[in-house]
Amino acid sequence: MDILHTPTIMLSSFATLVVFAVFFGLAWRQERKSLELLLWSSAFSIGAVGFVLLTLRGDGYNFVTISLGNALAVLALAMIWLGLRAFDNQPLKIASALFGPILWIAVTYFSDFFRESVTSRIVLYSVLIFAYSALIALEIFRSDNFRRLPSSYIVAFVFATHGVLYLARIPLIVLWPLAGNTAAGTAQPLWYQLLTFELFLHSLAGGFAFFALVKERTQQRYKLASETDALTGVPNRRAFLARLDAHLTAGSVKGALLYLDIDHFKAINDRFGHAAGDQVLIEFADIISKAVPDDAFIARIGGEEFSACLPHADRPGAIAIAERIRASLEARRLGTAKGVLSATVSIGVAFADGHEDSHALISAADAALYAAKTTGRNAVWSMDITGVPRFSAGPATGGTPAAALFSLKSSRGGSAPRSPNLS
Repeated sequence: MDILHTPTIMLSSFATLVVFAVFFGLAWRQERKSLELLLWSSAFSIGAVGFVLLTLRGDGYNFVTISLGNALAVLALAMIWLGLRAFDNQPLKIASALFGPILWIAVTYFSDFFRESVTSRIVLYSVLIFAYSALIALEIFRSDNFRRLPSSYIVAFVFATHGVLYLARIPLIVLWPLAGNTAAGTAQPLWYQLLTFELFLHSLAGGFAFFALVKERTQQRYKLASETDALTGVPNRRAFLARLDAHLTAGSVKGALLYLDIDHFKAINDRFGHAAGDQVLIEFADIISKAVPDDAFIARIGGEEFSACLPHADRPGAIAIAERIRASLEARRLGTAKGVLSATVSIGVAFADGHEDSHALISAADAALYAAKTTGRNAVWSMDITGVPRFSAGPATGGTPAAALFSLKSSRGGSAPRSPNLS
């Protein structure tokens, strides 16, 4: 007696596959560069055709319904795997995707044993479904990109469960054989009915999970774009301030803040053109990115101003990094139509200890930068333990304390000599 009506379940699965094939196809038409959408639309379409062929099979072996129908079902799963690789910007493994379907056709067509034995075909088919389902789940867990998308874990769970359940069909078909043709309405064992229903649920959950993946990636791209400087590719002020606030409120506050300003940048634009000025900004962002440690975060604050937070740097380490950045930009040469361009940078360094919040820390770094700018530029100045900016590194052999020059004394929450652009 059938608890579940298998033909109805298969019809529902077919309809689900068609709907998702259309949806992904329409999505691909709007975003032609997204190869994964085309692959997933093709996968669901191929799966739907395979379902139709499987429902037409008779009592004996038939190449179209048995060999081709099941091969298309395996190919659909393989193309879903290819779609995930395209989604993750990984090279497509076409040969691996085609191996399973071709193996199925070759074995079931040329082997008398597989043509005559339903049990042997179910064993082979179950192994192939498990293999491609496992590849899909592994694709999720091996990629950092997928781990940033919560829906990827749903995809991994859906396909890992699907693969395990199909693998469980192997002992079940031996212990509890099928009753004749599964497409003719013959009453089948309970396990077969339940696994057929699982196939419907799998198609439904898998399709929605892929849509969720695409939506989350789109949201992630918009968020990244809103927090990234379009010219240099480094974070912008908004993203930097949010992360700096998070660092300063994380408990044990330490580290340093570098505030960097390219010297005479307007003169560079006026003499060499804005395109050359843009290239200087790009080169400088690259210099900073390579000079700071992995745990640091940087940003273009606006115009020619940049900032870098070094969460675990001590005073000598932060000054050494700042000097490395200064010296690297000074040594960099950029060829332009109007001659060779060189630039320098002034850097102010402040330290997180002793500052209540980001505004106080930024003001201290800005005061040190102001001192570097006013005393000749192309230098690194830092706040000493008394809150006075002093020369720390650069071409000069020493420097006059900024307090003597400007009567400047920075304090917790005190004002800087100019309004910091970060705040």
